[in-house]
Order: sequence, then C-alpha cells, then structure tokens
Amino acid sequence: MKPVRRRPAESRPPRASAAPGRSPARHRRAEEEKFHGLRACEALFARRPGDIVRVYVTARRKPTFAKLLEHCVRERKGFQIVEDENLERLTGSLHHEGIAILAKAIVRQDLAGLVHGIEKGTITGPLLYLDGVQNPHNLGSILRTAAHFGVGAVVGAEGQLPPLSAAAVRVAEGAAEHVPVVALAAPGPDLARLKKAGYELVATTSHGGEPLWAASLAPAERLVIVMGSEGEGMSRAVERACDRTVRIPGTGVVESLNVAVACGIVLADVRRRV
Repeated sequence: MKPVRRRPAESRPPRASAAPGRSPARHRRAEEEKFHGLRACEALFARRPGDIVRVYVTARRKPTFAKLLEHCVRERKGFQIVEDENLERLTGSLHHEGIAILAKAIVRQDLAGLVHGIEKGTITGPLLYLDGVQNPHNLGSILRTAAHFGVGAVVGAEGQLPPLSAAAVRVAEGAAEHVPVVALAAPGPDLARLKKAGYELVATTSHGGEPLWAASLAPAERLVIVMGSEGEGMSRAVERACDRTVRIPGTGVVESLNVAVACGIVLADVRRRV
C-alpha cells in the first residue's frame, strides 16, 4: 500500500502409473489449468468436481485423495500415480505437495455477475478492489485473507488484475474456489454504479487520510475497500472515485506495508466492527 500516485477434455482410461523417469505428457486446452497444492486441489474437488479433466498424484498422497481417485474411476477421468520429479516438471513448481489436477480454469465474473450475486445473496460482505496489483502471489495471499474475513469478491480492472494462475491458486490455499474474482470492463462507471447502489468506497494509503481505527465506516456489507499497488500506489482516477481515505497508523520507519499484509489489517478491522 503506497501513497496515491499522480499520473495524467478429453481423458484417457485410468492408468496405474507413469513410466519411471518420464513426465506424463498431455496437451492441455487454453481454457484448462494444472492446479497443484493440497488445499487448492481439495477445494477444487469439493466445489467443482465436474471440471476435473485429469489427476496426477504421488503414491504418498493416494490415501489423502482416495475419494478423488474413486471419482476419477466412476466418472472415467484419467489419473496417474507419478513420482515427485514428474510433478515438478508437470507443474513447474517444487511446491506441488504431491497432487496436481488438470481442470477447467477458474472463470472470472464481470459486473453483471457481481450485481447478480449481490442481488441473489450469493455474494455478501465487503468488496475488495485492487488497483494496479500485478503480482499473482499477492493475489493468492489476498484471496486467502479475503476468504478468512468474509469478503464477497475481489474486484479490479479488466486487463490489470493478475491471472488466476496455478501459483496464485496454490498460495490462496483453497480460497480461489470460494471468493470470486471480478474484472470490470469500465472501472469508472462500474464503481459509480456500486456507489449509486449504496456502497461506500474507502481508499487506503500509507500517507494522509483518517487513522483506520478511528474512521467511521459504512456497514461491512456496503463497503468497497480499495487497495493500491506497492510500487506506484493508487491511480488518481480511482482515488477520486472514493468517498474517504484511511491509513494504517505505524512508526513510519518503513514507507509502506506489503499490499497483502495491509489487506489483512484493514479486513480484520472491518470484521471487528461487525
């Protein structure tokens, strides 16, 4: 969080294991992703088992994912028992935790989907708007924090939000399956529409603004909390759209907090008020 910046499947039948020393090869479609990590894959299986295309699991993780493998057999989804080094090559990560799932990519919502969810009551709690946050790992951390504190959705400008990559989803520890990510095609008018619907837009900055603890904020379910990037902060246009600005008081020894850390502090305070 920085000061406001000023700037004008197809699946094969199940197989017992892969050949030793060889990485299972499969071309994936553009709309598919290899997700990995224990909690991320558990949440994927729990929330959208129909999106699973293929499963790769190490022998030591077979007991943990016994129900997933039973699902693969029952639904004629391919699975393979692989070595750790195979998973490292498949996922491009040392942090696969013994499991990877090829599945349909997580679909981002748009403003219409967000409004529909709010009206139907499937999206509740404060909204979190990320302005210029580009790091996928930060997005993953923010999603995890957002799920913990009951955020309804993470929102940002289309083309600016980092992708929901396998790495981001792993860092989110399952939260990416619970907190929708919404890309706004026209952020200015779309934020104005949320304000017209009764939402208060609260900008966060490391300089200026009211101390967070003393600020009188709208009820959580009518808040849009706006966080800027660490590198350049919040854009002037987005800052102008906000109703108020708050800061997290500190010693001032460091210029700002990591955006994911700042997000946790702000959301904890909002949750405290409920």
